[in-house]
Amino acid sequence: MPGYRKFESAADREELARLWNIDAARIPAGRGLAYPDIIEAAVAKKIRALWIIATNPVVSFPNIAVLRQAFENLDFLVVQDGYHPTPTSELADLVLPAAIWGEKEGTYTNSERRVSKVNAAVTPPGEALPDFDIFLRIARKLDCHDELFPGWSRPRDAFDEWRRISAGRLCDYSGLSYELIERGGGVQWPFPAGTTRVETTRLYANGRFPTEDGRARLLPVDWEPFPEQPRREFPLILNTGRTVEHWHTRTKTGRVPILERMSPRAWLEMNPRDASRLGLRPHDRVDVVSARSRVGRVELRVTEIVAPGQVFMPFHYVETNSNLVTQSAYDPYSREPNFKQCAVRVERSGVR
Repeated sequence: MPGYRKFESAADREELARLWNIDAARIPAGRGLAYPDIIEAAVAKKIRALWIIATNPVVSFPNIAVLRQAFENLDFLVVQDGYHPTPTSELADLVLPAAIWGEKEGTYTNSERRVSKVNAAVTPPGEALPDFDIFLRIARKLDCHDELFPGWSRPRDAFDEWRRISAGRLCDYSGLSYELIERGGGVQWPFPAGTTRVETTRLYANGRFPTEDGRARLLPVDWEPFPEQPRREFPLILNTGRTVEHWHTRTKTGRVPILERMSPRAWLEMNPRDASRLGLRPHDRVDVVSARSRVGRVELRVTEIVAPGQVFMPFHYVETNSNLVTQSAYDPYSREPNFKQCAVRVERSGVR
């Protein structure tokens, strides 16, 4: 729910219901499924349709085989993206072409809580529309526009609604306006109505937190080894990650010629000790094999950047997707997936 409200809190549900002029019983008493749990529910056929917006899970999801099974079980898949085709949009029953940054108006907030304004520099190409317009069109098709978005016709309407329902909350935007944000080149929340200060650079400087007694809540956890430890059949630890030339699944950066020339394909980094033990040399083609699958014909780079017993592979590349071999492992609290740390072996390509 908006404004750091909790579904489990009856007071939060009732407050939001008053703001929206609806019956509080219409607001769920528990939050919905997290990302990995949505995929598992689709595998179990408890979810029959998905609407994916601005992401490419066919490349980025930590266990691609599970994701593909989930998609096969769906009755309908919608992908809304500024780019097509992508490995995910190619599987969609319906593709909704979306405008990208610089083609639409609105605000965004970064990780230091700074709210910035973006304006359309160019008109979206073809049939592409800003996400805001797509949502309103869908609402009209579902005959719920007037109830959910009464009087809305432009992004400022959504911003004003956020100002209204965030008032008095930790993330208070009620004193912000498009004009103030543009004039200041970005403004940090909280910024309550009537405030005159420019920004709050640090939260909790007084040592008090938004809890009943003002004290922070920390979750003590015991360290546990990662779930899939190396063993005789799979003696190496695979770490996956990024390279500086590409972003995420290369939806955008893969279309930039200079970046593609600098980093056109995936590779595997291995310590010289392991390479010597396996009889491998720099630039050999190797397969990375786990208990789940195999990624074939990856260029080997021998380097002491990685420690003995470990190998590293970037995850950006659908052609040689490291997430074919990674596992379904998630943090129990945040449900953040563990993209790294699975057990693998490395073979010269062609060896079975």
